[in-house]
Amino acid sequence: MATQTRSCEAHGEATRLTCVDCGQPLCPKCMNRTEVGLKCATCAAPVPGPSVAAQRSRTPLLLIGGALVAIGLLVAILALRPSSSDPADQVAAAPVGVWTDAPDLSAIRGTATALVLGDGSVVVAGGGVGALAIGATEVLTPGAQAWQEVGPLAQPRRGHQAALLNDGRVLVAGGLANGVLLASAEVYDPATRTWSAVQPMGAARLGHSLTLLNSGQVLVAGGSTLDATGGQPIPAAPTAELFDPKTGTWSSTGSMATGRFEHTATRLRDGRVVVAGGLGPAAAGGSEKPLASTEIYDPAAKAFVGSSNLNGARTNHAAVLLGDNAVLLSGGSGGDAGDISLATAELFDSRAGTWSTVGPMGSTRTGHTATRLNDGRVFVVGGESVQRGARSSLTSAEIFDFEAGAIGEWLPAGDMACPRSEQASVLLKDGSVLVAAGDAASPGKPPIAQSCTERFQP
Repeated sequence: MATQTRSCEAHGEATRLTCVDCGQPLCPKCMNRTEVGLKCATCAAPVPGPSVAAQRSRTPLLLIGGALVAIGLLVAILALRPSSSDPADQVAAAPVGVWTDAPDLSAIRGTATALVLGDGSVVVAGGGVGALAIGATEVLTPGAQAWQEVGPLAQPRRGHQAALLNDGRVLVAGGLANGVLLASAEVYDPATRTWSAVQPMGAARLGHSLTLLNSGQVLVAGGSTLDATGGQPIPAAPTAELFDPKTGTWSSTGSMATGRFEHTATRLRDGRVVVAGGLGPAAAGGSEKPLASTEIYDPAAKAFVGSSNLNGARTNHAAVLLGDNAVLLSGGSGGDAGDISLATAELFDSRAGTWSTVGPMGSTRTGHTATRLNDGRVFVVGGESVQRGARSSLTSAEIFDFEAGAIGEWLPAGDMACPRSEQASVLLKDGSVLVAAGDAASPGKPPIAQSCTERFQP
């Protein structure tokens, strides 16, 4: 599938980069990196303060004169500057990787889960169409030209979480159905292609995390749950539980210091779990907002301990473990109300226990997915860009290159045919990434669940 390119107006180079505000095509020579993504020089310029307005009578003449001088200098510099023949400039402007079509799912769905099984096949389970939760489960085997429907979930659900167990089975837990939070959990057996109910969690959960530990147990943490009466929802709970695949039962474990919703939980190689961000209670009470705090779960102590804060509060972001035992966070939603999509990214050094900023993405995105490729780079795709409260699902993808400069660089990785957010993405055995389902959101319209599936080859 070919990726459309445009030409930078200032330098005439082919590019896929655009200004996040006005949409003007940019190339690496004229782009300006900001906390919310790439901008052209006009949109990146600071807004004049009140002191400028106080000198209104003199400002027009000064601005006109300054603009004429600046334009003259720019023209002279461009006329004297030789055209670049540096191959690196050309590579940076061109998308990396190739997108191809893949078999569509039989059922449309948003917020589905997908996992790669031991034999290389992909299983997609549950999801929703609008407020309707579905139980349909489909499997795509390597080389197949179509998805095959298998036994459905015992409980239709959307917004649930899934984990691949060490014995090859799949655990799903929580989610939402008919407007009701779910505590139920079930396990998929690839041998029989059927789901079996297991003991429900101690609390119903939505927006929680589900993490496989080195011991083979599974940690569920946070999310929205219900109060002690089982009636009123609690927006962000601090509680956590452990699932034992051998007995099919849940047991309580230490709670987080802060309740979290739509956070990330990433297992380090030493077995600890880094829990970052999410939506949680404000320090002084009141409505919930994105969090900058992080915690680390220690399986040996069965307890969470505090860790250093993120450089920027975020929720509904993506996290991925890197080869050197670091964690990369990208995007998400920020602002006091969590309604501003972010382009910023941060790196956690597990040895120092600190977070540092890295290069921002080319686009703001929240509700996207991040996948570590076999060569160590990180691939992010889809999600939503939120501008002034209006949500638009993205087709774009990017790859983070750690070797580019001191803080790394995000490279454009082409476009999907389907805009989507809250989709499922998995790394296949051949090193490619399969992206499936998700919702397509556009300003002023309800999200549209999709069945389209695409494949990215780095």
